[in-house]
Amino acid sequence: MTLDEMKQSMLPSNPKEAYEKYQKEFGNKSVKSESKTTMLGCMLNRIAGIPYLLILLALVLPLFTITCSDVPIAEFNAYEITIGGDLRTSSLGSLDQIAKEFNSSYKKNSTHYEASPWVAGIFICVIAAAVFSFKNETVKAIVAAGISVVYIWITFLDGYFTCRNLSTDAMGLISVSPGSGIYLSMVLIAVALIMNIIALTHKE
Repeated sequence: MTLDEMKQSMLPSNPKEAYEKYQKEFGNKSVKSESKTTMLGCMLNRIAGIPYLLILLALVLPLFTITCSDVPIAEFNAYEITIGGDLRTSSLGSLDQIAKEFNSSYKKNSTHYEASPWVAGIFICVIAAAVFSFKNETVKAIVAAGISVVYIWITFLDGYFTCRNLSTDAMGLISVSPGSGIYLSMVLIAVALIMNIIALTHKE
């Protein structure tokens, strides 16, 4: 048998049949890979968008609380940290008393704290997670929610280490603890993520 004859024997006798066979074998695989979310999954995704939006309200609550000698002196929410402001407006009314007790020069010093625009990433990620959920883009919603969790705890840690430096100057009397805003945000994100994950498992 010549080389040309061998080539001819290897080629399909009917190209149309070969093409149809290819489509049948590989076309079904592509359809499966592009399976859509079921009606239940779509509903769960849309419901998950609601807790994500409620996080924007939860962030009005304090992300962390500063205490001095176990006395709360100031609370900061995500909006205040983002735009900056004056420590007096975030205080709980005991700053002047504490400054008096420890002969502090608090009244003479500036109480303004700088804005932290990078904290706005929390709002961006939360809104993105809500939008992706409403659009049934489950994986993107989960990723955005995960990033928002990281952003929230980075914000808290930034405040924690800042106050830790102040605590050294104040003989260890100043401490910082997570506020109700963090706890409520984590609960809402957990609820939304659970629904997103369940929706991810409901594919046609």
